[in-house]
Amino acid sequence: MDLIIQGLITGISAGFISGLLGMGGGSILVPAIMLIFNLPMKLAVGTSLFVIVFSALSSLISYFRHNKVYKELTYFIVPTGIIGAQAGAFLASRLSDILVKHIFTLLVAGLGIRMLLQKDSVYLSEKTSFNNLAAAIIGFIAGFVSGLSGVGGATLIIPLLYLLLKIPMHICIGTAVVAILFNALSGSAGYIIRGLVDFRIGILLAIGSTIAAPLGARLSIKTSAEKLRKIFAIALILSSIAVLLKK
Repeated sequence: MDLIIQGLITGISAGFISGLLGMGGGSILVPAIMLIFNLPMKLAVGTSLFVIVFSALSSLISYFRHNKVYKELTYFIVPTGIIGAQAGAFLASRLSDILVKHIFTLLVAGLGIRMLLQKDSVYLSEKTSFNNLAAAIIGFIAGFVSGLSGVGGATLIIPLLYLLLKIPMHICIGTAVVAILFNALSGSAGYIIRGLVDFRIGILLAIGSTIAAPLGARLSIKTSAEKLRKIFAIALILSSIAVLLKK
């Protein structure tokens, strides 16, 4: 019974954050799974990706309804993200837990600090045109990181879309959720094949996250871009600290 309660509460928390920030929940789920359920890093990553499939699909409905998804951009970041996720999952299965842990920590903390310090005034208030090649590269890199560290890709997609392509924050989040869904599908398949998903815990987390993700998405749409950016950045930094402190 304790496992069921822990799984549902953790899933609800991660799902709400997933819907709010478009992070897929991996930046929260990976450290949470390690700390609460005492799973090793690679098994936590695989289980996280499995759960992200459900939370992303659940929150995506709200973003589509409110026209916060840049569909043309997804045509470039999704296919390359799928390829990158498979490459990341392949590499992760061959690296030590400690190395994957350090890669995760450095990447997430660095991006969190960068987002926290970024100014909003230089960004456009509406969707703008974008460089197709840059979008494809962003998709591949984000997918690779998703497969490698289980973060769903948003820790790179959102900052890079925001910083390099100058896509508004709300649309960055909505668009990222599409890529996160496909990256997680691709990456989790790679981990399932390699036996690196705990389905007992994953199903409990998925139930909770699917319920809570739409609530987070609705709140996100109503929150100012500046507040979203700061919340996103702080969440990244805290999750990186949690993973670093886990022995």
